[in-house]
Order: sequence, then C-alpha cells, then structure tokens
Amino acid sequence: MKKGLLLIVALAIVGAVVFFLTGNPLGHLVKVAIEQFGPKMTQAEVSVGAVVISATDGEGSISGLKIGNPQGFKTDYALKADRIALSIEPSSLTKDVILIRKIELDGPSIIYEKNDKGIANFDAIQRNVEQYLGVSGKNKGGDEKSGEQKKMIIDSLVIRNAKVSYSGLMDISDIDLPTIELHDIGKKTGGVDSSGLARAIVAELNAQIIKAATKAAADKVGAAADKAKDAFKGLLGK
Repeated sequence: MKKGLLLIVALAIVGAVVFFLTGNPLGHLVKVAIEQFGPKMTQAEVSVGAVVISATDGEGSISGLKIGNPQGFKTDYALKADRIALSIEPSSLTKDVILIRKIELDGPSIIYEKNDKGIANFDAIQRNVEQYLGVSGKNKGGDEKSGEQKKMIIDSLVIRNAKVSYSGLMDISDIDLPTIELHDIGKKTGGVDSSGLARAIVAELNAQIIKAATKAAADKVGAAADKAKDAFKGLLGK
C-alpha cells in the first residue's frame, strides 16, 4: 500500500515537471496577465491567441495579439500583431524584477482613427492608460498598483515594418511607420510594472503614428492640389 502510494506521488511529481516543461504554464500566466490588465488599462478589448515561453532558455513568442478601440470609435481595432518575439532571462523569474532581454514586433497592422469629435483612438488609449495609472501611480481607490504586479526591466523593445491606416477626414492606407526602438525601459527606476510598460509603448507609438499620419495626409492633400492645378491649367489651355 505504501509502495503504491509512493509510486502515485512519484508519477504526480514527474507529471508536474513534464507539464512545466511542455505545458508552458509561464506562457499561460503571461496570456492571463495581458488579457486581465490590458482591457483595464486601455478601456478596450485586448486578446491574445497564444503565449509560448521556454522554461529553459526564456525564448518565446506571443501570437494573435489584438488591441481594440475604446468606445466612440468605428474601426475594428487599433493594433494587430501576428507574432511578437520575446526573450526573458530565466534566472530572473524568481527575483523581484524580471529581466526581459527583448520584445520585437515585426509587421504589426495599425489603424489610426479620429472620431467625430476629432479625438484619435491612440490618444484615447494613452489617456486611459494614464488615468489607470493615476498621477501618483495609484488607482482611484488609492491602492498602490506597483505592489500588485511583477516589475520588469526591458533591455530592448523594437517595432519594425509597421503599416498604418488612417481613418478620419480622409482615408489613407499602408503608411510606413519608422522603426521604433526603446532601450533599458525601467532600468533607472529599478523596474516597471505592466502599466508602466504600456505607458512607455503607447506614448512612443502614438507620437510616431501622429508624425507619419500627418505627413501622409499632407502629401495626399498636396498631390490632390497639384492634380487640380494641372487640370485647371488644362482647361485654360496652358
């Protein structure tokens, strides 16, 4: 009876180890964290297809990330990314601050929309993140958020080959966004939580999208003006 019980316990332990190495509980926890905190911070739908992170070398990926829009916007989403590459230092997982070596988004699809009031969706998302954080880093109830979430330091965050579609007074598709690179996020402050990371990403992304969309809109207006000018000259026979 005792031998049988020991065998069952041994099998349970082996099963737990196998599950940890192959069942990817770390990836599951990351997925849950994204889908739990994402909507609270952005006030928009946030979903993830799957998160896979190796427990041995910390290499992994997030697939099927979709960030929706807050209320008052008509387009289907603000950002979609088929795959995000991750690299985490495994030895840091048991420490107070997790070291993330890299986060890379390659080829995300972005829709920059202005609603009827002239407010852009990324401005609204950034405002919602700021409100969630609060001026002093506290929520409306006054509870510290930093104590509830694991802190992180991110060595490198890169967003490349992003395509932006602008929806507003005019519709413009396939605007190329310059590569965005952020380094040493949270290093000076001893780490940031998921809210702080979101704030850093959204603020930089918002700034770059505004620049790219404004330039694309100006180019389109200029091209239309030149075309109208040429047509007018044609009418005058010049």
